[in-house]
Order: sequence, then C-alpha cells, then structure tokens
Amino acid sequence: MLLFFLISESRFEKRRTVAVCLCAYAVLIGITCVWYAISQQVFARMGALVTYLLFGIFAVWISRDSVYVCMYKLALVFYLMSVFMIGGIEIAVFFFGKNVWADIVGRFVLLGLIAWFIDKKVKQTIRGFSDYVEYELDRFSVAIMMLSLFFGIAFILNPKIQDQTPYRLMQIAMNFFLTGILQILVFRLYLHIGIEKTYMQENQLMEMNHRLLERNMELLAAAGEDKPTEKLCNNAAVNRILAAYTAQARKEQIKVMLDVELGSNSGIPNIDLITILANAWENALYGCKEAVKEDGRRECVIRLMVRKKKNKLVIFCSNSCKAEAGMEKGLPKPEDSGGIGVMSIVRTAEKFDGEYDFKYDNGVFVFRLVMNIPADGDSVASV
Repeated sequence: MLLFFLISESRFEKRRTVAVCLCAYAVLIGITCVWYAISQQVFARMGALVTYLLFGIFAVWISRDSVYVCMYKLALVFYLMSVFMIGGIEIAVFFFGKNVWADIVGRFVLLGLIAWFIDKKVKQTIRGFSDYVEYELDRFSVAIMMLSLFFGIAFILNPKIQDQTPYRLMQIAMNFFLTGILQILVFRLYLHIGIEKTYMQENQLMEMNHRLLERNMELLAAAGEDKPTEKLCNNAAVNRILAAYTAQARKEQIKVMLDVELGSNSGIPNIDLITILANAWENALYGCKEAVKEDGRRECVIRLMVRKKKNKLVIFCSNSCKAEAGMEKGLPKPEDSGGIGVMSIVRTAEKFDGEYDFKYDNGVFVFRLVMNIPADGDSVASV
C-alpha cells in the first residue's frame, strides 16, 4: 500500500483514504489469519498470490487512474516488492549466515530506501506519466511494459535455482537494473512526448489569445476615435485595455486601484505587454467574482502597479479571492484562476527572461513579475 500510493493518487481525500486503507489492511490480515488456521499447506502455496490479487482489486477501485494504468502500477509495485524481498534474502544468505533477523532488517532498510527514492526523485514523474499515458500510450504498449516486469520477476523468483553464488547474485542485480532502466526510459519517453504535445497546445492557445487581443485592441482603438477614453497612462495601447477593464470592474462593483507609470514606448512589444496585463486582469476579475460567491458581503479590490525602471519592467497585481484557493507547482490551480491565463503570462514572461511568482495571502491573490527589456527595446515599434 505504501509503494502503491507513492506512485498513484486516491479518488478520495487524504483522511478518508487513510481510513479506507486501514480497514482494507485489517480485512486482508483477518482473511489470511483465518485461512492459515484452516489450512497451512494451501495457504503456503496460494496465500501470497490471492492476497496480492485482492489488493489489486482494491487498488483499481480506490485509484484515480484508469484500469490499465493502475494494473501497470500494480506490476511495478510487485517488481519493487521483489527487489526488497530478494534483496533481504540475499543479504542474509551472503553476509549473515542465513540469519532470519538479518533478512527482516534488510527488507525494512531496502523498503525505506525505495520509498525515499520514489518520494524524492520519481513520484512526480510517475504521476505525470499517468496524466499523459491516457492520451499517448496505447494499451498494447502498457501490456508489453507489464510483461517485461513479470518476465524479470519470474527469472529472479525461479524456485528451481537453489545455488546462492556470487554469479547468481550478479545475475539478479543485473536483471533488476536492466528491467528498472527499461521502465525509466519508457517513463521519460512518454513523459517527454506528452509535455511536448501539451506545450504545442499551449502555444496554439496563446496564438489564438494574441489574435483575439489584437482584434480587441483594434476595436478599442476604433471606439476611442469616437469616444475619448479615461487617461490612465501615456501608452495608448495599454491605456485602452486598462480603461476597458477598469470600466468592467466598476460595473461589477469591484474597487480598482491603479499606479501605472508607462511611457509611449515600454520597451516590450505592445502585444506581449497586453497579453500579460489582459490575462492578469481576467484572472483578477475571476478571483473577485469567486470571492463574492463565497461571501456576498465582501468588498473586492484589484490593485495594479506597472513601472519601467531602467532596463526592467515591473508589474504587480493583487486581487481579492476565495479563502481556500490553492497552488500547484508554484502556479494557481486552473479552477482557482479561471483557465489558461496564467500559462499565457508565464510563456510571455519567459520570452523576456522574466522572473515571476504567484501566491495566496489571506484571501488575496498576488502576482509579481520583473521582465528584462531587450537592449534594442527603445527601438521597438508600438503595435
């Protein structure tokens, strides 16, 4: 159970998962004890297999993964179990004269090392692999990966091989190593494919977002020729977009506090700057609306500061948000930020070696960004 939940996620929240696992563990222990009391010989032949099958059914039920991905992870857990089980036996045989306590201690040490390695080094990779495998890895490939694990285990657990020699130990070690390396290579391959495809999709969405922003800027410019907009800064494009969003926020009864000092030429192409500001503002509006849903009496505020200092452009934006908004990998969760706006900000900021951070602070979402203005920024034409 420990190894399985290090590489998989439960469909339930943490406390319920712990309670359900403890109940399942107690039931399995009870079944094996009763079975052992009734027939020791049958239990010795079938006990481990049946227990693992029952645990497999339980794991498929409680896991968030699809059935075939869950089955692969069960095969991987079986492989890891064989590592610390056979490892403990070989340690006891070769170094401690077949002492049973050496076997037990060896197993616990190896299990601890495996759990630590998974938790610190590969847990996120394996869980990320699960996210992409549904779309990138077909079931035939999963079946082949499982067979490679089972063939490796079958060789190691071959009951007809009784000789415990250094050569046999080397065979076991190499088998574990090669089987494990094969799994790691497959993880990295499909994880890379999945990440690349996700990146391409994000780029397509960003291009669509750019085109939409360009069209909105054209409409705002055309509207501004008939009706003058509120002057918030000296950059015409930024002024138009901020004026439109400020008006929208005020209609939603959201207090707006602006501190924008920006000349006609910010040093950053207008379309990139507008991408950041528009998405930041959309996220801010979404956060305020969610805060009102949570507490209808709450006063919502959006604060925006934009400054150009030498070769740096600084942007600070904060807004009211719901009390229990969450973060994931340093970014706000999509359900708490309203969609892909955060990724558009991140991708655009990275074009200019920007440093950014997002955080929640007592019901307030804060976004900060510092971007490097290109050396030829002064000559960048406005869009």
